[in-house]
Amino acid sequence: MANFNTHLAVAAVGSGLCATVALAGNAAPNNYLLTLTLAGTIGGILPDIDLEKAIPSRILFSALGVIAAFIALFSLEKHYSIAELWIVWLGVYALVRYGVHWIFHSRTRHRGIFHSLLAGGFFMVLTAVIFGRIFGEPAALAWLTGLFVLIGFVIHLALDEIYSVDIEGAQLKKSFGTALKLIDMRSWRASAMMLAAFVGVVFAAPSAKEFEEIVAPPTVFTFLKERMLPKGNWFGIELPKSVAATPVKTTGTP
Repeated sequence: MANFNTHLAVAAVGSGLCATVALAGNAAPNNYLLTLTLAGTIGGILPDIDLEKAIPSRILFSALGVIAAFIALFSLEKHYSIAELWIVWLGVYALVRYGVHWIFHSRTRHRGIFHSLLAGGFFMVLTAVIFGRIFGEPAALAWLTGLFVLIGFVIHLALDEIYSVDIEGAQLKKSFGTALKLIDMRSWRASAMMLAAFVGVVFAAPSAKEFEEIVAPPTVFTFLKERMLPKGNWFGIELPKSVAATPVKTTGTP
């Protein structure tokens, strides 16, 4: 499979290119484009959350610990002193970073349910919930952030499948087919739990009506047709007249 640096770099580049599309389509404010790119980059390492000693797992559980700690802080800040809030913040962070981390990895295996499109959909909707319900972002923007997480997630799965092909030996490695899949066929229990989690976050998610209008295929296709390529010369550079007027040589009898 691809290593951490490859996943990080490709997800960052892919997310940056998609953020350019969002900019051109006025789908997000300029100061939000970095957030979208970071969301896609994080999505690009999310499938490796089930690797206990890997960098992605430590980063993601640290981030989840910080988010959970601040959620607890916001809900309790009017009831306790600063010293008590410090204890709450550190306690919640440690609980998630080390306690939840240990429980999670004791019950998961790599390239299981977290290497599936169902998990990608779960993280997309969960991101929309966090940004819409907790951070207070507009619903369309929250869903757009979730979409970028899904884009990075799928990039990760696709990269792992590409690396499962031994080009030099013209053969498939044993890992082929374990990365990019809809559900985990080897564990129906894990798949059922992920499906239940997905349904749960869908019910908690903000309205997706405006977001659906933005990403509707007719809207997207019309936009790309209008903006994908320059109307005229690239970067406004005109070719020299001698080059532009040079006739194309043909062979054979007309």
